[in-house]
Amino acid sequence: MNPFRMFRIDYVFFFSFAAFIAVLITIMMIVSYRFSANEQADSASMYQQAVLQQLNKQLTDQMSAVEQTSLAVAINSPLVNYLTMKGDYYARKTARDELNRDYLAPMLNSSRSMFSFQIYMSDPLQVDPNANIQYLPLAYASRESWYPAVDKADFVWIGQREVGSPQGKQQVISFIRKITTPDGVNRGILIINVRVKFLQDILTEDNSSASRLLLDSGGRMIMHTRIAPPPGEIDAILKEVSGDAGHAHQLLEAAGSLPEKNMLTVWSRTAPGSWMLVELTPWKDITGGSVRLAWTMAAIGAAAILLSVFFTLFLSRNFTVPIRKLVQLMQAFNPGRKGLPLPTEYRNEFGSLFNGYRKLTERIETLYQSLEQQYKAQREAEIKALQAMINPHFLYNTLDQLNWMALEAGQEEISRVLELMGQMFRIGLSGGESLIQMQDELLHVECYLKIQQFKRGQGLDWEINCPEDLRQLLIPKLTLQPFVENAIVHGFHGRSHGRIVLNAEQEDRGIRIRIRDDGVGLRDDWKTRRRHPTGGYGIRNVTERIQVFFGPPFGVSLRNRTGGSGTEAEIYLPKLTQQPDLEGGRSDVDARDRG
Repeated sequence: MNPFRMFRIDYVFFFSFAAFIAVLITIMMIVSYRFSANEQADSASMYQQAVLQQLNKQLTDQMSAVEQTSLAVAINSPLVNYLTMKGDYYARKTARDELNRDYLAPMLNSSRSMFSFQIYMSDPLQVDPNANIQYLPLAYASRESWYPAVDKADFVWIGQREVGSPQGKQQVISFIRKITTPDGVNRGILIINVRVKFLQDILTEDNSSASRLLLDSGGRMIMHTRIAPPPGEIDAILKEVSGDAGHAHQLLEAAGSLPEKNMLTVWSRTAPGSWMLVELTPWKDITGGSVRLAWTMAAIGAAAILLSVFFTLFLSRNFTVPIRKLVQLMQAFNPGRKGLPLPTEYRNEFGSLFNGYRKLTERIETLYQSLEQQYKAQREAEIKALQAMINPHFLYNTLDQLNWMALEAGQEEISRVLELMGQMFRIGLSGGESLIQMQDELLHVECYLKIQQFKRGQGLDWEINCPEDLRQLLIPKLTLQPFVENAIVHGFHGRSHGRIVLNAEQEDRGIRIRIRDDGVGLRDDWKTRRRHPTGGYGIRNVTERIQVFFGPPFGVSLRNRTGGSGTEAEIYLPKLTQQPDLEGGRSDVDARDRG
């Protein structure tokens, strides 16, 4: 497709220059953004890895201390003795109080990180879920979500959860260790709950607003700052993690809590198989400078495009003004009317174009006047030919005289036939209207059926069902009679009896009329069979008129009846209450009745 052949020249010039500059600026923006964004991401990731490594060491020291504390508590003799004690209530209560006062409580009070102890044993004296040192039934442990992990290992860290305390629910992470005797018998479960706030203060001591995650060696989240991604996003993050330290640009597809899915992921672990810290930073925060640089280049490109406007408009205007003037003259040209004046100041190729156009219009005017004279003579000849045709009033008067003559001769049946024919002629002519009321069209059909009944006697039976509200609607005249005639002539050929049923019903978009007979039905080759030279054009004429007047979905369909012999014709027409303008085509009806 050549734009110089399809569009205005000034538009082609302008958009060509503008597109070239826009493409050039876009390429520069993309290249500069890519290079600067990668450089900023590398620089930011190196700094973040150094920070994460330092934080990881601090967390490892704190959490190692918790693990060592749990080991010391689990092998503490007073605790082991208390878990295995049997006997009276007072002796066991005394041992528990001494254990809390002399050992466990001082350990909690001296630690900034540890929040509470939970000890699951076989037969605790009492259960207080809000105490700092809780003794809980060992049977309760199997109901907890962390129990399957503890059941397979001697100790394990579990992620953030809530535990009771005298101050209400508190967020903690927990280290769980089984309490076993030297011979391997499980006596209980020790849980040390660590304050999440303490560990979060370590992770955010550099005042960073990034989202940081602490994952164990199995990739399970132990704790987080700011936002906790769901497991689906954590799995997506771990797919890019390799080695003990690194960074990756990720587009997280899993739906979750992160407000941004386009992330710079940085990770660090102190040793293989140990904890791993992951920091998530929105990519837009990393590449903010690159975006500003790209927009600056875009602004420069826009300024260059504006400058090209004046340059291209100056060149194209002087070149295209005479061409547009010639186009306007051609569009406004109307034979027989005075047109716009042609420019005379051009002495170059444009002047030759205007002179050639002037000669062309003069020649067209001459031919138009000649054709107009020929058309006038042709119309006069047609009017004279129409005047020679039979006058409808003469036809009515002739039928009326024949009717009186038949009555005088005692031929009442002939008189009745002539009377019915007169009604059919009046409806068929209908003052020159193309559309008539449904009740007139049905009267036309009934007149035809009564005439045929004179010929066939009582062997012809019919039924017409049409609601009163449909009888006032308009349909094309001579629409239904051809189908009735086809049923009698072809469907009842060689038979002494037959029945025709006509049903009209209203639908949302139009009127559906069905004409059924109990005749021989349609032949298998009725669509391709050659028509009889003296008939077969009535139905085709109706079909073509409906298509010309109204178009789809309105039309005619013919088919054999189901469940019995005979033919069914279906005519689908729009609902019309007034005469439409059919001279200009079917669009006037389409807009009103097609929905």
